[in-house]
Amino acid sequence: MIKLKSLLSEKYLGFGFGAGKVKEQQLPDASATDLAQGLNRDPMTGNPMPGGAGGTNPFDGQQINLDYKEVQLNQLKFDDLVKLFRTKDYFNDVHFNRTQPDGQEGPYYRDGLSFPNPSDASSVIGDMKSLEDWKEKTKRRFGNVKIILNPNAEEHWEKVKVDDARFLQDKQTADAAKMDMLKQWGSTT
Repeated sequence: MIKLKSLLSEKYLGFGFGAGKVKEQQLPDASATDLAQGLNRDPMTGNPMPGGAGGTNPFDGQQINLDYKEVQLNQLKFDDLVKLFRTKDYFNDVHFNRTQPDGQEGPYYRDGLSFPNPSDASSVIGDMKSLEDWKEKTKRRFGNVKIILNPNAEEHWEKVKVDDARFLQDKQTADAAKMDMLKQWGSTT
């Protein structure tokens, strides 16, 4: 319970008896609005935590999506991806089977998920082997970064994001280089 001391004393309100005493008011840890929307807030920052029900933005009426999952790169498992995204039209169409890193035969899905690269490209992750290859390449260059998985994102390139400053900087540098080259090609015709 949060204790909130009233800034207005009885003396200020004009009551003669008990002038100068401060009242304490008990408030719940979360507001009724947060509870109704199913929001789970971080007790230290007050920010909504992943996995909450969301709600609508009071400023523009847009739906707020808090249905995402954050994991460290070394904790990311292919089976978890399949469970999280299968209901969202991913990992349903088996293209072929091949030996996976765990030594067992496993499916490669034609409808895999796009994972970002630190360039303008992306890698389609269709099985455990392709995920482990992407993880190894990313970890070698950027370390054990945070991955944000958002099955309810509208665009396929928003479903998986890497939350790392160096990764984003490399991506911006690659985008700027591509833009410069396109400008250069456009001016030499």
